[in-house]
Formats: sequence, structure tokens, C-alpha cells
Amino acid sequence: MIDTYLEALIRSMEDKKEVLLKLTESTKKQKAAMEEENPDWIAFDKMLDEKGALIDRLAELDDGFNAAFERIKDELLADKDKYKPEIMKLKEQIAEVTELGTSLSALENRNKDLVERRINERRRDVKKSRYTANAAGKYYSAMNRLNFIDPQLMDKKK
Repeated sequence: MIDTYLEALIRSMEDKKEVLLKLTESTKKQKAAMEEENPDWIAFDKMLDEKGALIDRLAELDDGFNAAFERIKDELLADKDKYKPEIMKLKEQIAEVTELGTSLSALENRNKDLVERRINERRRDVKKSRYTANAAGKYYSAMNRLNFIDPQLMDKKK
């Protein structure tokens, strides 16, 4: 029975590794999208939805792994020598998953900074366009008054 749980734990780590690789790939796509001159925010939003689904899958895998491990933890610790190859494989996989998670976290932080910078640029552009539109409106208003002759100053004699 413990062998079945160990296989499930190993399979869970393999699945988690695949999900983390997909998340890393998606994060790299997001970075490329944000580095474009005019980012496609709709596509970026879709990427976020895809990543959300992957993160949900990752949480499911974590929950399943923890539940399975809790069931066999005592027996596994009692018979470490008997399950040594499986334990070693699991440790290797956990190290790989941890490394992937760390590199993904670093990528995410860089992307966060990039997105914040792009959003701030967009805000400045919007503010600048509002200022320009406001200035243009004032200019046209002033120009319309310039050509307006007050009727009180007109000579009414003929």
C-alpha cells in the first residue's frame, strides 16, 4: 500500500514539474508581450487567465501531495531503508521543483516591475493627452473670442 502512495507522490511531483514549466513558458510570453512598443493588453489578460488555471492546478497537486504524504509519513519514517530509492527519487524531484519555483518567482518579480512600468507609462500618456486636449480647448476658445467684436463698440451711425 505504501508503494502505491509513493508512486502517487512521485507522479504528483512530475505533474507539478510540468505545470511549473508551463507557468515559466507563459511568464516568458508575458514578458515578451510587455516588451513590445505597444503591448496588447487583451492578450496579456488572456495570459493571466491561463496562468490562473495553471496555478489552480498547482494548488490541487500540492494538496494531493500533502494529503498522500500525511497518510504514509509515519510508516515511511519507520522503514526508511526499505524505501530508500523512492525517497531519494522524491528528494531529487522536490529539489527540481523547488528550483523551478524559485526561478519562476524571480521571473514573476521582473515581470511585475515591467508591467508596473508599462502601466505608469500609459498613465503618463493618458495624462499628457488630457492636458493636450484641455490646452487645445482653451486655445480654440481664446481664438473664437479674438475674432468676436463686442456690439457695444460698433458705430451705429450710418
